[in-house]
Amino acid sequence: MGQLHTDLRNSYRFSHLVPAVLALLISIGMTIAFWPGVGTWEVIQFSQQRSLPVMNDWKSPFVAVLYWLSDDLFSSTGPILFVQQALFWTGLALLAMNTFSSLKGQVIFFLTAAVLPPLWIAEIMLWKEALTLSFLSLSVGATFAHLRTGRRLYAVVATLSAILIAATRHNAVLLTFPTFFVVARSMANQASFALRKYRRMIFITAFVILMLMALGFSWVMNKKGVQRCHIWHHALLWDLTAISISEEQMLIPDAFRRTGDAGSLENLRHHFTPYNSDPLFFGKRAPLRLYGTAWSGCDEQPPLDMLLKSWLETVLNNPGAYLRHRFIYLIHLLNFPDVSQDRFGIAYYRIDSEFTPSANRSELFKLLRTNPIYEALALGIPIRGGIYLIVFLLSVIVLSRNSSTQNIYLWVLWLAGLAYFASFLAIGSGALMRYLSVYAVLGPALLAGRWGIQFQKS
Repeated sequence: MGQLHTDLRNSYRFSHLVPAVLALLISIGMTIAFWPGVGTWEVIQFSQQRSLPVMNDWKSPFVAVLYWLSDDLFSSTGPILFVQQALFWTGLALLAMNTFSSLKGQVIFFLTAAVLPPLWIAEIMLWKEALTLSFLSLSVGATFAHLRTGRRLYAVVATLSAILIAATRHNAVLLTFPTFFVVARSMANQASFALRKYRRMIFITAFVILMLMALGFSWVMNKKGVQRCHIWHHALLWDLTAISISEEQMLIPDAFRRTGDAGSLENLRHHFTPYNSDPLFFGKRAPLRLYGTAWSGCDEQPPLDMLLKSWLETVLNNPGAYLRHRFIYLIHLLNFPDVSQDRFGIAYYRIDSEFTPSANRSELFKLLRTNPIYEALALGIPIRGGIYLIVFLLSVIVLSRNSSTQNIYLWVLWLAGLAYFASFLAIGSGALMRYLSVYAVLGPALLAGRWGIQFQKS
């Protein structure tokens, strides 16, 4: 009997060792292969932000500071690439190890997820989306590990990862809810016998404290002492442009339009695209004014009161045009149209939409990018970006109404992902495939988590 117990324990350790080794090898391999990372416009903008007299929030100050530290300490972005790889693949390995019982299932799941284009392509890029994805992977993987083993170390890792998710981009705070739910519930369940009748109060208090920690850290890193750019006003102007074109009348306040023919309705129509708001603001003939950039600061604040009032009145008076514009944005975000026939589609709808040759330092990527297979993968051909969201949405079908913590976590994870997507529908101004990369993690995580519950029942 003792020998059998030892054999089972060794087998369990071996089955958990394999995904960990795979994660280590892939992290090291991808780092070496694409060192020092594939540069994007964000890398240039991070550098430009540093030269400003006052730091602004055009791009995430938290992520920018990470790049500055890497540059100061190592004179390279390579360490950032390695951190991204290590966080992401570790999280994926934890997810596989703590949802699938057999070694075969763990390896198949891990490798299947590893080859998904939105994951490995996003992770070799140098931008905030890669760090959002990395921290999300580690947070989800560590949460599953905590649910499976009950170890506090995993709860700490999951919590720290969730807090850092919120610092990468504003709406990413929605992705912290599932982890905070599990950790808060775990704290309530582990309360002393004398406090168990206050379990619900402990849970709510712990959850609120965790949320305040995430929001507080994000504020300190991204807002305290930082010049506000209010970049979200671009989305409002994008909406007003679409409605103006639809209704054939100028509905944009003069303060946001360039003078003369440049700010005319005809020029708005020429520069408008359902893929992205950037053409309206950048370029010599761009029709709309810029109130600050990553390289020029945001000293002149836009008249937001005027803009908000104009936007609200326009939407209320033209609800059909507004909803039609947002629906068109949705189908472009899911890549339903044939982007090869659109003058802006090729430029914008791709995973590496902010890639720039002037910032790229990866020699392998220079060769890879000329390959037609890679080009098709980056554009979502033949697997369009919407498939990852669809898999995520349909995963709700397999979820059950069981009241176990793990099952409720799956529901909260699904609702958080739904809210995250809704935030893009409401305020998004770019139909970029990279925004859907998180669903290439969330969808498989939900299915794997449900599989784990089913196995435990059997």
